[in-house]
Parts: sequence; C-alpha cells; structure tokens
Amino acid sequence: MRVQFGDCTVDTDTRELFRNTQPVHLSPKAFRLLELLLEARPRALAKSEIHEKIWPDAIVSEATLASRIAEIREAIGDTGKDGRSIRTVHGFGYAFSGEARDTGSAPRGRADSAWKLIWDNYEVHLSEGETIVGRDHLCEVCLHSESASRRHARIMIERDRVTLEDLGSKNGTYVGKRKIQSPVRLQDGAEFRIGKVTMLLRAVTDTQSTQTEIRE
Repeated sequence: MRVQFGDCTVDTDTRELFRNTQPVHLSPKAFRLLELLLEARPRALAKSEIHEKIWPDAIVSEATLASRIAEIREAIGDTGKDGRSIRTVHGFGYAFSGEARDTGSAPRGRADSAWKLIWDNYEVHLSEGETIVGRDHLCEVCLHSESASRRHARIMIERDRVTLEDLGSKNGTYVGKRKIQSPVRLQDGAEFRIGKVTMLLRAVTDTQSTQTEIRE
C-alpha cells in the first residue's frame, strides 16, 4: 500500500518513506508507528494500544514513544507551529490528522511471471506485462540512484519473451556495452545497465512473493 500526504509518500510494501521522491530514513519502530497511525487515521491511538503493537514483549517508557514521534515528525517535516500531521492527544495518545490518500500498490490482477531482476542487494520478481524501471518511487522497480531517470526504461514480459526499451533516459540503457536505441529482447542471464546500475535478468521456476527486498 502507498499513502501520500504533503510531499511525503509511505510505501508499506517496501517499508520506505519518501519526500519529494527522495528516500528518508526512519528506524524500524518509527516506521511501524507511522504505519499504525496512517492505518487508523483519523482515529487516535491510545498509548497503551501503541505499546502493545510495537513493543508487545517489552516495558518501555513514555519517553521512548515520544522520541519515536519526534523522529517521525522530523522525517516528514511536521515540525514547528505548522505541524499538523501528527496530533498529540494529551493524556491519551496520538493521531494522524493530516490529509492523506491511498494510491494503491503494485497493480492487482497481474500474475507473477517466471522472471526476476537482481541488482546490488535487491531481488524483484516481475509480473506479466509492463514494468517501468526508474528513480520515481511510483515505478514498479524503483532505483535509488541519481544516474537513473524518473522513468528510465520499460521491461515487457509476455510469457517467455522479455524485451527491454529505453524511455528517452538521460544516461541511457545499455545491454553489454551497447546503448540501446530500440526495444531489445533479453534472454535468461542477460546483464543490462540503467544509468550506472547493473541489473541481471534471471528465469525462475519457484513461486515466490511478488517482491522480495534483500538488505543486510
């Protein structure tokens, strides 16, 4: 699920927060707290409920919760007198009171294909049809690299046929050492480069989740 508010986007599938398309770091507990507040909005969550869901097996002080709230406010720019997104309900808890809208997640109804992409510490299973690769966080495959254009390239999958097309990117799309000018068919094991990001296409036969993120 993706939720947008102000200049922020929260992607609960990849567990990422963006401001103006740039990723912003949040600690795991702070991200989970923001996720809870967005899910419950505009209902206020009692401190006891938050503690039960985030720290179920630990005793933590109210200062710990307050510090996570402060971390969220700083990350989303909800500070100063104009801070309106995270509301403190004195003597009770907290609520998300800003304007937000759900923008969905990966398109539903698209079956997983037998193909996946691997790059750096990421592994993404591709769906049948069109997959856009780029720096924009709304792309199906989002690359955190300034060398990638917002909508850099298109991967089209039709069963066992995979084609790669550049979308007029600034830094180009390369298969091997060749900069592609028109759609190119890719085979299992093909390496290609999006800007400075090298990616590997692999065929798979097992059934896995639509997207798996591998981070150390």
